[in-house]
Amino acid sequence: MNTLKKIGLTALGTSLVAGSAYAGEITASGDAGYTYSSEEVGVRTDDGYGYNHDITFSGSGELDNGFTVTTTMILIEDSGISSSNVTLGMGGLGSIAIGNGLANVGGAFDDVTPRAYEENHDGMKTVTAIDSMGALSDGNSVMYSSPSFDLGGGSVSFMLGYAPEAGDTATGEGGVAAQSNVYGSTKTAGVNISFAGLSAGAFGEEVERDQGDSAGGHNPMSATWFANYSFGPVSIGYQTGGLDHGKKGAVTAATSAKTIAAATGDFEFEKMSVAFNVNENLSLSWGELEETYDAQSNVQGGTEIADVEMSSTSIQFAYTMGSMSFKGYQTDTDNPGWDSNAKSDEVTEFAVNFAF
Repeated sequence: MNTLKKIGLTALGTSLVAGSAYAGEITASGDAGYTYSSEEVGVRTDDGYGYNHDITFSGSGELDNGFTVTTTMILIEDSGISSSNVTLGMGGLGSIAIGNGLANVGGAFDDVTPRAYEENHDGMKTVTAIDSMGALSDGNSVMYSSPSFDLGGGSVSFMLGYAPEAGDTATGEGGVAAQSNVYGSTKTAGVNISFAGLSAGAFGEEVERDQGDSAGGHNPMSATWFANYSFGPVSIGYQTGGLDHGKKGAVTAATSAKTIAAATGDFEFEKMSVAFNVNENLSLSWGELEETYDAQSNVQGGTEIADVEMSSTSIQFAYTMGSMSFKGYQTDTDNPGWDSNAKSDEVTEFAVNFAF
């Protein structure tokens, strides 16, 4: 994106290097555009026009010891803040980040297979398992990212995260997280490896459950691994994983809608996709996502309930011409909400966007 405005400034760095001055700058960039969306559920069709705009403010400065401090704040359509964070870069020692909108370590591993435009779940009314990796560690966390290390002609890097209280709400300056009567602290870890055209990685999250392992409740967890391979203009990818939030209570019938936030049992997913760069401006992709809900009713001590598979297929394109882009997708979903009685859902979206 082209920078709208740069403001040179000199600030006194009183933390980390007391009394020492460092130079920095603040930049602003953004994008804006229009969308058209259509959703078909059974025989009903809903459609409408929309708009989008994101404005990103970034600040950075360098300390006398070579460390850097960067901060980012993103404003979205309703003038709300979707991301606000501060990162301390320590050169060869890696970086430490705290803030809102980082999605913790899990945000780097939720649906990372190749695509031209959006993730399969975009437009769905259901929060998917593949998009919920590390969801209980999103807010109130500190995240460490290592530098990349050479490994036999390839490279490897890792990420670590810790939150004293599980949850999805970030704390502000001097704030503390709201105490949960269910969850305690969370630990997350992820690793990325790349070699030639191959990239692969794995992620895991474990959450302490304050209530213990009683009445079917247990420590929540989420985990995934992926592998992508690029050759010429073609990229293929595979990802699998699952999550279990350790819920206890009555199981949900196969013919009822379910949510990851409330359902007992576990959710497993498998994703495959192919992306093709027709030329430097046009790309196409196809992706298939299958997510299975397992009520684990035999573990809960109830009557066995059949698994429910929610599957979606997404065809996408993206065309870029300078700072303007035209993108679109059509995603068909069977058994949305892991409800075997639910009608199929088809979402189509076209978007034109301008970066500045």
